[in-house]
Amino acid sequence: MKIAVYTNILRVRVLARRCAAQLKDPAVSVCPADGVADWEQVRAEADLHLFLWMGTGLDNAFLKKASHFLQQRRIPHLIVVDNAEHDKVSCGFSEEQIQTAWSYFRYDGEENMRNLFLWLGAEFGRLPVHAEPPAALAWNGVYHPDWVGNPEDAAGYLAAHYDAGRPTVGVIFYRSEWITGDFTYHAALVRAIEAAGMNAIAVFSNSYRDERVESPTLMEAIEKYFCPRGQCIVDVIVSTMKFSIKAGGTRIEDLCELGVPILEAYTVLAPKEEWERSPAGLDPMEVSMSVAMPEFDGVIHAVPLAAKVRDESGEVCYASLEERMARIAAKARKWAALRRKSNAEKKIAVVFHNYPPTNANIGSAAGLDSPESVLRLLTAMRAAGYVIDEIPESSKTFMKLLTDHATNDRHFMSAQQARDADGHLTAEQYRAFFKELPDRVRAQLEKDWGDAPGDVFNYDGTLLIPGTLNGNLFITVQPPRGFGEDPGKLLHSPDAAPTHHYIGYYHWLRDIWRADAVIHVGTHGSLEWLPGKGTGLSNACYPDVSLGDLPDIYPYWITIVGEGLQAKRRGAACLISHLSPLMELAGGFEELGELEQALDEYVHFRASQPDNLEAAEALVREKAAACHFEGEIDEGEDFSDYAAALHNYVTDIKNMQIRTGLHILGRAPEGERLIDFVCALVRMEHGGEASLVRLIAAQAGYDYEELLTHSERMTADGMTYGRKLDAIESEMRAIIAFLAERDYTTEAAEAAMALPVIAAAPAESRAAFSHALREITENIVPRLQKTEQEITGTLRALTGRYIEPSAAGAPTTNGTDVLPTGRNFYGIDPRCMPTPAAWEYGRQLGDALIEQYISDEGRYPEAVGIVFWAGSNMRSHGQCIAELFYLMGVRPVWRRPSQRVAGLEIIPLAELKRPRIDVTARISGLFRDAVPNAVHWVDEAVRMVRDLDESDEENYVRKHVLADATWLEEQGEARESAWERASVRIFGDPPGAYGAGIGDLLESKAWETLDDLAAVYTRFSGTAYGGDGLARGYDPEVFQRRMAGLDVTVKNEDTRETHMFSSDDYNAYHGGMIATVRALTGKAPRSYTGDSSDRQRIVLRSVDEEAARLFRGEAMNPKFIEGMKSHGYKGASDLANYLAHSYQWDATSAVMKDWMYEGYARKYVLDAGMQEWMQDVNPWALHRMAETLLEAQQRGFWNASEETLAELRSLYLSIEGDLEERAEGAQ
Repeated sequence: MKIAVYTNILRVRVLARRCAAQLKDPAVSVCPADGVADWEQVRAEADLHLFLWMGTGLDNAFLKKASHFLQQRRIPHLIVVDNAEHDKVSCGFSEEQIQTAWSYFRYDGEENMRNLFLWLGAEFGRLPVHAEPPAALAWNGVYHPDWVGNPEDAAGYLAAHYDAGRPTVGVIFYRSEWITGDFTYHAALVRAIEAAGMNAIAVFSNSYRDERVESPTLMEAIEKYFCPRGQCIVDVIVSTMKFSIKAGGTRIEDLCELGVPILEAYTVLAPKEEWERSPAGLDPMEVSMSVAMPEFDGVIHAVPLAAKVRDESGEVCYASLEERMARIAAKARKWAALRRKSNAEKKIAVVFHNYPPTNANIGSAAGLDSPESVLRLLTAMRAAGYVIDEIPESSKTFMKLLTDHATNDRHFMSAQQARDADGHLTAEQYRAFFKELPDRVRAQLEKDWGDAPGDVFNYDGTLLIPGTLNGNLFITVQPPRGFGEDPGKLLHSPDAAPTHHYIGYYHWLRDIWRADAVIHVGTHGSLEWLPGKGTGLSNACYPDVSLGDLPDIYPYWITIVGEGLQAKRRGAACLISHLSPLMELAGGFEELGELEQALDEYVHFRASQPDNLEAAEALVREKAAACHFEGEIDEGEDFSDYAAALHNYVTDIKNMQIRTGLHILGRAPEGERLIDFVCALVRMEHGGEASLVRLIAAQAGYDYEELLTHSERMTADGMTYGRKLDAIESEMRAIIAFLAERDYTTEAAEAAMALPVIAAAPAESRAAFSHALREITENIVPRLQKTEQEITGTLRALTGRYIEPSAAGAPTTNGTDVLPTGRNFYGIDPRCMPTPAAWEYGRQLGDALIEQYISDEGRYPEAVGIVFWAGSNMRSHGQCIAELFYLMGVRPVWRRPSQRVAGLEIIPLAELKRPRIDVTARISGLFRDAVPNAVHWVDEAVRMVRDLDESDEENYVRKHVLADATWLEEQGEARESAWERASVRIFGDPPGAYGAGIGDLLESKAWETLDDLAAVYTRFSGTAYGGDGLARGYDPEVFQRRMAGLDVTVKNEDTRETHMFSSDDYNAYHGGMIATVRALTGKAPRSYTGDSSDRQRIVLRSVDEEAARLFRGEAMNPKFIEGMKSHGYKGASDLANYLAHSYQWDATSAVMKDWMYEGYARKYVLDAGMQEWMQDVNPWALHRMAETLLEAQQRGFWNASEETLAELRSLYLSIEGDLEERAEGAQ
């Protein structure tokens, strides 16, 4: 009898071949798992086909084809899929036989495999052979290369290999690896742990309980071997398991109770040499199962510990990565030390981010008052026993303390400050460290920055380490990345190494000052963005070179999902999520408020005195002129239409959510701020929860959307829709205030049902109100009140404790599942993007873009450029990816029940009812690393649409590919190569590099024209990517041809918590694209920003409209300005950044008008009260603002009056002198 065996599981293939070699009859052949060329031939060569598979069902082309062929011909076969819901497909097998085969497979091991083959021979071939029944092997046990006892004898093992006086590392690995018997990497890991002076308890187990064979759970194994007598004896766990152990039945509550940090180490599926060469590190499948899914368990990422090689027999097996083993052991030792040392002994480095690297921006952290947050943290640390000499009384004195010491701001640092710096790394110390670096790293550092120790921050032969010592704390600023030191690298070397000073800084913290841990404060720094592999870092990757074995504890904004995951995956960070800043409605104020009043009067006069409108119209014109609406909303023949447009604009501004302050770590909103916070969270529908404001509107008999978009209309009682909307908002706030007065109790929610607006509602609406109120009292408020966990979570991490995982996203958009904060957040499985819900949002965004372009230009757009960020796609579950698919005319096919994307299908033109739009995606480096599956599907979509037999008028993708291929051939390119290059629609950073270069270039001021911006953007963005997620090479010609052909650029936002003026990244990516199109074509493309922050009202605005909307509604809003002023130094810093980002957008996209610059000048810089406040809390920020405005004028962006210019110049010079004197006088 002949049996053919197919498997995609390496160890099963090894076992099957080993057993096949032992048998003559039945004759067993182990076939390739990647396909069969001729099934008819295979049919002739085997009597029975056995598939032993890992996956989620018939989820690939091979299994589908095999099943179809064998079922159709009724050939005996059995497909057994481990971990699948529908895991057995067969022909010729009874249920009893299927169960027996399954038991052999699941019990595992060489004897069971051999007996499976014998049993099949006896059952189906009537062979005279004897098969032993399936035999259960040990389900879990302990391994050590020197332990020859029973693997299930925990007490015996501990007696032989456990020393209570040493730190202990628990290792968990798959039972299947123990069964296979190849312990190459396991033995090396145990030896590395012991060489680091620690005990090793390496335990094998299944990751999940299998009810069919009654196997124990992983948690039972952990309790048995790591917690003898009920007491946990391990200090840290190293897991080599893939996927999420939570999905296998291990409860997060159990991990919290265990309280031990888990370091995730990877067994790389690729050959060792391939991993070493790969800029990605791990392939898309590994990113999902080895990186993304374990994050659901709250792991801290370590590094790879093994990769594949071929042994002498030709079989593939794992080989240990010895140097990486030592790194894992060192990391484990550091985390264990945090558990064992007293707090009084620990030395902690507190690192403020500092970009741009001036004294105006110390503590740059999006959405966070970082100085005040650290003060709160210091207070808590001192109470917990950490040695801290002094805690400044305020953020003002705190920042004076820091700036009196050496910082990154060399412009305002005196020679005395440099000499007296608390940290110095001598040339000898650095060179000794430098000699130990990998050859490749040393060579690149010397190529980019000269001989060690380089010139950057080199004072009298030593490298200066900025910061101030405070007891056992070193409070410091992260050093500059290096592009500011040499802007030329932006054009020539996007993947340039960090400076000698940068890696020397971390060496000093770790090895000279001997920090036990580092706290990176807020969102975000530069370490995790240094060159190197995307995931699965080697010792030549600069995040690993810099951080080394230091535990990295990282308070991070819960909304900024993608960048947080970058810190986890490349910076080995234990994230501590923090809350978003308070969001409130912009409301009516100043000129806008006066305009709304004039418009209300006009509406009333038009209704009551239609023949007497001249005065009302004149007042509207006067107030509209004061708001500078010319060019945006112009008066036509019908004044009422003009007034309606103004009314709707003002109402939109009033009802946009804006920031009114910053978050302070661990400070829960209270009182009025808590009411405002709850209002922000219940205003929009999310997570299945109804929008409270929409419920109130509906109960009053109005459609919320109609009130918002037709605010000029009047209600029956003479109120404009806009004012009615105000009343409904007030009603919502009154309901929440009612709950607040009663301490948000369940009884308060019940009592609120008697409020008139609710009591009058019909039963169905009352039920919705009741649910919404209970959601507030039982879920939202209790979670917000736990915000203190941001501090306690940081302290727990500093004591080497496990930090509970949580989902991430924008609370105002993604809902309260992301709360409470203070937890170690994760993203989503990238294989699920886009989800069905995201497909619907993407479709709406695509329709909005097409409709707007037709309205603007009178035709369909042929070519669209879209910016893909990982974070926004993770929050929205892939809406931008979905939009690209929809514009091209394809849609995802999802696998049930996992909802993972299994393929794409063409939307017929008859259904699409429009041409297929050509879309080019500029992916961020993080998107490339974190969402490689989407890169594959985008490339697949392009190829599917390109190959359709459709006309140029129906298919713009095919039209442009053909045109570009012809052009390339005319340049001498071979036909096949030209076709491939012309088909690329995914461009991004060079391998190992991140960013778009524009922000650094603008900050350096080392540019003159749009051509300079386009050159840098092209250098950072012009690398072509294919369906395998790998770079095809730098292709500036094709990239610029794609850019030059764009009709539209777009970047979508899914939350109002951040926006285009929030950071320079928005302008760098989207503004950089616009600048490149302008430089190449001499004209600006239509450029839009999609807004899906309210899922029930997805809108599209031009970039110009969005800039003006933000300027009017937020930048000039007293709520925003006063909110920022309440945060002293950091508030001033963020106001200066807001102005700088506005200017930077103007440099790329010409979005600013003279009156906007004038508004900034008058309100931010020249106002006497503002000047006095800034001079007190952050004079460097005031200096930066004046400098930014003067640069705008000098470059011709702002036609400022001579009077304003004179004031700005005088102020600038005055501050410059004051700051220089301050630096000289610093003690």
